Amino acid sequence: MKMSLKLVIALFLSAPTVFGQHPQIASVVHDAIKISSPTLSEERTILIRVPANYARTGARYPVVYMLDAHAPQNAMMAGILDQQAWGGQMPEVILVGIQNTNRTRDLTPTRTQRAGTGGGEKFLDFLEKEVIPLVEKSYRTQPFRIFAGHSLGGLLVTHTMLTRPQMFNAYIAASPVLHWDNDLLIKRGQIVFAEKREWNRVYFAGLGAEPDYQKGFDAFRDLLNKTNPKKLSYEFQQFSDDNHGSVVLPAYYAGLRKVFAGWRPPATGTLVELESHYKKLSARFGYTIVIPETLMNRIGYDLLTANRGAEAIEVFKKNVENFPRSSNTHDSLGEAYEKTGNKRSARESYQKAYDLALEQNDQELSSVYKANLDRVGRPSN
Repeated sequence: MKMSLKLVIALFLSAPTVFGQHPQIASVVHDAIKISSPTLSEERTILIRVPANYARTGARYPVVYMLDAHAPQNAMMAGILDQQAWGGQMPEVILVGIQNTNRTRDLTPTRTQRAGTGGGEKFLDFLEKEVIPLVEKSYRTQPFRIFAGHSLGGLLVTHTMLTRPQMFNAYIAASPVLHWDNDLLIKRGQIVFAEKREWNRVYFAGLGAEPDYQKGFDAFRDLLNKTNPKKLSYEFQQFSDDNHGSVVLPAYYAGLRKVFAGWRPPATGTLVELESHYKKLSARFGYTIVIPETLMNRIGYDLLTANRGAEAIEVFKKNVENFPRSSNTHDSLGEAYEKTGNKRSARESYQKAYDLALEQNDQELSSVYKANLDRVGRPSN
């Protein structure tokens, strides 16, 4: 975009102003998918939840894979993800919850004297060979995956990072049982972290007031502090006011904040500076991240209000390019054309917005866009 924009734009991200934004509906509805797993020799259920505007945008999203996908975990994680994305602290994501049939078997990496343990490796094969390919084939995903688990789930999350780090880009472990099998993970970590390698991964562990888990938690933290693995960004947090059951919420919240630290752009900045911010995020997360639709829209309207119509049109065009399935981006471009006297182009954009709203079965917006079409009428030859 060849533009000499020096306009400083205030980004009121704590309460985003959205022009013509499609209304979102609060929901914790998931798609329930049953998998007849040849790996596990049983039927398993996964719950998949997409962002509210998934069908409208055509965008791709990072994916959070969460263990123990049963109430209240599903609604809790969905709420955290929605609220943090709405607040601009992280992107919208797809949530994949894996339900249990035998969690002690599936979430433990080795067999011990405790009955029914040691199926973790087979369960990870199920995730790696069946669940992840299904999700990435059936949904619009970005190549950034987060693995989250609580208790024995936190054990498996940590074990996965040590043994199959390529499966996920970030790992969040709430109340992980890090003393499992005579400190197995501490011993394994001593070997793995001694290797000279670049991790390019994020690890977060959170623990409540849980004396039985404290020793393993401290030992794994001390190991990472001592070895300081290259490009492994990690954090350990203690939540002393929480117990084993309640700590999962603050741990998941803090873990996501760790993974997406620095996501939110600065409070003020030029368009060039914003583009630089998202270019750096793209390099960090490994996929192209553009300025969010609502933020780009705000910039366009600020320019339009400042009587900088030509520049506003370029911004709105860029938003259409980034979000071609959004009726809102086409409508905003149409408004810019209309206000600068180009009724022919305004009608074309309004028509596209109207067609998309009809296709997406949005009666409210389609009526608004139809009114815009009627207002501009047919362009003169």
